[in-house]
Amino acid sequence: MTPTLSVITPSYNQGAYLEETIDSVLSQGIPGLEYIIVDGGSTDESVEVIKRHERHLAWWVSEKDRGQSHAINKGLARATGRWAAYLNSDDVYLPGALRALLDALDQAPGARWIVGGVLCFGTPEAPVHDWHLPAVPRTMLDLLSARFQISQPGNIWDRALLASVGGFDESLRYLFDINLYAAFLARGERCHALKRPVAAYRFHETSKTVAEGMKFETEWDIIRARYVTSLPRTTRWRAAHRIGLLKAQAMVVDAAVHAEAGDMAAARAGYFAGLRRHPGVALTRAGLGCVRRMLFPRPAGGPSRGR
Repeated sequence: MTPTLSVITPSYNQGAYLEETIDSVLSQGIPGLEYIIVDGGSTDESVEVIKRHERHLAWWVSEKDRGQSHAINKGLARATGRWAAYLNSDDVYLPGALRALLDALDQAPGARWIVGGVLCFGTPEAPVHDWHLPAVPRTMLDLLSARFQISQPGNIWDRALLASVGGFDESLRYLFDINLYAAFLARGERCHALKRPVAAYRFHETSKTVAEGMKFETEWDIIRARYVTSLPRTTRWRAAHRIGLLKAQAMVVDAAVHAEAGDMAAARAGYFAGLRRHPGVALTRAGLGCVRRMLFPRPAGGPSRGR
């Protein structure tokens, strides 16, 4: 029987969370589920965890790779399901999630891309408590100006569609999922939304979003440079305005980090650079928050305020 759905878990030194991830996939009860784990040569307990479940896996490997997107592409090369998804080794599916997504696809003839809502949770070191239903990008302008809210664990794609764009861009470390969405929109694909939570996204000290989140902006620049020319000329000025404000917000957020660290010279320089980039940033939450941190710095050793 051809598998209905292939789920790929890229893994590297996340043994503390991996068992919970695996259990959340295997407990979905999907007939014809094909589960693949691609480990990057972990040195923690990950391989032992995988071996405990290998009888339920279609394929797994533990060997050095070129990063997360390469690991997912390796899994896709082995996958045979009609549909495909990937779930990182520190995230989980919610009960009944995959069945709900597949049922929604059945009810939307021609759909090749669907996304559900995601819960966000953290640890004492990286506390996050949030959730959202999907606000899908309708146009390339929406995507390039970040006017959407979807999270990777909530997605299922037609595997043939993934193959048609070459899978995930292995030159990107952080935003290869966003680049995929742009590639789909450029081809006229529509993202369908399932208005229920389907997955939980874990924040912790070693996750990219927490530990390396300030580095995402460089890859946003790459993606925007690739696709902004696909916009009609009449809307490129709107894209420039929206992107300019986003860039300014990134600058003042970085300035606020400097203020929190007590480096007021760097904080002021960053804040005014953001103002020059887009004066409207002064009235945004990020801009006002940066000013507050510069005017009322946290005393050394005092309690930290959330950003």
